[in-house]
Amino acid sequence: MSPPNEQDGPTPIAGEPAQTETSKPVPSLPGSTDAEQPIQSGSTRRRKVLAVLQVLLLVGALGISSYAMYTVAMFSEDSPNVEPTTELLIRTEGRDADGLCSNGGSLILIGADQNLNQYLDGDEVTSTTTLCHGERGPSGYSGSGTTGASSLITTTPIDGGNETCLAGGILIQSGIDLNENEALDEDEEQTFNLLCNGPLGLTGSQGSQGMDGTEGVQGGDGAPALVHQKQPPASVCSNGVMIQFGIDDGAGDGVALDGVMHNDEVRSSLNICSQALFVGAIGDYTTGTTNGVAHACDELIWLPDAEVLLTAGSNGADGCELWASDGTAEESAMLLNLHPSGDSLPGRYAGFTLIETDGGERVVFDADDGVNGRQLWVTDGSASGTLRLTSTSTTDVTGPVTTMAWNNGLVLLNTPDTMLWTNGTTTIDLFQHESLNQSLTQNNRITLSELSAFQADLLESEGGWLWFSAKSTTGIEPYALHTDGRFLAWDLVPGDANVGASIDVDGGRVLVADNGQGRQLVRLGHDGTHQWLTNLMNTNTGAQSNHVGEHLGLHRIGDRIVFDALTSGVDPQLWMHNLTQSTTSLLSTSIGAPGDLAGGIVHQDRVWFDCVAPNIAQEICSTDGTPAGTQTETDLRAGSASALVRGFASTGQHLFVVASGQVDGNETGSCLWKLTAGSGAELQYDPWPGFNNNSYAATYGSIHATEHHIFFTANNGVAGQEWHAYSHEQLSGTWLIWS
Repeated sequence: MSPPNEQDGPTPIAGEPAQTETSKPVPSLPGSTDAEQPIQSGSTRRRKVLAVLQVLLLVGALGISSYAMYTVAMFSEDSPNVEPTTELLIRTEGRDADGLCSNGGSLILIGADQNLNQYLDGDEVTSTTTLCHGERGPSGYSGSGTTGASSLITTTPIDGGNETCLAGGILIQSGIDLNENEALDEDEEQTFNLLCNGPLGLTGSQGSQGMDGTEGVQGGDGAPALVHQKQPPASVCSNGVMIQFGIDDGAGDGVALDGVMHNDEVRSSLNICSQALFVGAIGDYTTGTTNGVAHACDELIWLPDAEVLLTAGSNGADGCELWASDGTAEESAMLLNLHPSGDSLPGRYAGFTLIETDGGERVVFDADDGVNGRQLWVTDGSASGTLRLTSTSTTDVTGPVTTMAWNNGLVLLNTPDTMLWTNGTTTIDLFQHESLNQSLTQNNRITLSELSAFQADLLESEGGWLWFSAKSTTGIEPYALHTDGRFLAWDLVPGDANVGASIDVDGGRVLVADNGQGRQLVRLGHDGTHQWLTNLMNTNTGAQSNHVGEHLGLHRIGDRIVFDALTSGVDPQLWMHNLTQSTTSLLSTSIGAPGDLAGGIVHQDRVWFDCVAPNIAQEICSTDGTPAGTQTETDLRAGSASALVRGFASTGQHLFVVASGQVDGNETGSCLWKLTAGSGAELQYDPWPGFNNNSYAATYGSIHATEHHIFFTANNGVAGQEWHAYSHEQLSGTWLIWS
């Protein structure tokens, strides 16, 4: 059964003449509240001052509360000789429009984590503050009224030794930008508040009295509290502040008592933005309706530490090259023209892969500079830091490259007979890595040197192990290599095992392999053993199934492995193997073709995937690995019309899908939706709203989820196929929006 296809509209690549169609204006997203839209005309200056005063009074109250709680009762569980105590937690919740907040707003909940579950429960809330969204000002005549002056908020670090803040802190100032120079001048300042760092930690509690009456051991010193401010990413909020509260206790990867707020030392944060978080196009590489993103020119990656977005794109004149930005259209520019006379097509075969090196973040990709052919490159997001990788082996790229992080670097399956390893500076043959030279036995070294025809179907890493598949004298079989030199080889079947999809399990790996009669699930252990798990039969042929894990792949939920297998009819079905009970069962007799178009994703203990089911064509289904917990989730396009699922993205808290649907009976075209188990889908972002408009979102490239964004390509009717961003944190309640 095949779902109907959606007819793609004209999609010219960069360099082709633009179409003559009239550009369409992009209206506001249907359903948006006034508070989510920019203010177009004059809300009064008095209202703005009151709004700013309200916010700063709130921040001041939070500062006093934070200061008091951190200096009196806040110690880390990781601090030596200090009994764990409660921590201050801050939680925000959205507030619908009501009599108090006519435009909606937010609730700020503050309290101590009495049960130490790292979440502010209802009975732990000791303070509740309401922050209302600003009121939209009236429009001028014929909709051309002037826009009121903007509110501004600035933050300035205060060094230690200040009369008010002995340990330093942050000065927060706010006011109205009367002269519209986008800076808060001295005569525009309306309010200011101080957030002070906590003092040096107090002495830990005294040891208990000994049985012989001697005094117990004196407790150690507690770690000092820290308050840190930073600017939010421009691609999320162009005017706001992020305030973090923490303890200088060395938690996680932090360094204790160094006076620096490390990520793992942050206990809670308060984020404030003066406008709705950013949603929209982040560039127009090729001006006009011609596509700046197209097939083989559609890679993207976000560097979280540097807050740099790297993409492939074309401006229509210089070919497909490497671009960089801060995630906003204003700062998007070509980083380097690697191939001055043609297309370098960065990431065409190897994609963009981020690795952490001693020098920081690096992205490995492939590109053709027009001189050396297609080679492996590395960049730190700057022009000067973009270089061709040096190598003791060939780095010529002639086809798809599979990559996997391992052994403090990146493994690249470059050609069928070569696996490379790079640290972002040099590239070597994987088996010549220094750690392996010191630990591999001579026999294992000989075996590895004889391997060839490495298979792209298996290249995974977990717990120091690298799993791969290659050909030896016994045929194509799986292998595992540890960073400490341990090496495992299997001979699953005479001939070729032809390994397929795989997934990590405790003490080893479960994968699909050929057992000589069909393709089944097999479990490989770190001790070199193996156990066949399934015996799936094709009822049409009476033989073992040859199609297992080809579309959905393997996904694990607890002790259950969820996968697809063709055992009857023409469409694969949804299956589960229970590792504990050693049983294999069909999860649904009505759901077919799981993961046929977009594969699947695990989110909050459920596997989500595209599917075909009776009366709904191709839609979205999910399962918890049990028949009772397997269900269809959407009917985005009513009846037999397909939702045309393009792909999924999970942020940890929220699950998104790009698909086509309907709102009030009207076709939306390809849009971004939020999924909730049992509640269907909710439209989040339509790149090209309006009757009969289709953005063809995610036609090119993949859907990328980061800490702050969902990135995907789309056509907004004005700029052609370009990259778009959706700031998903507006859903999590971690930001306060004020205007």
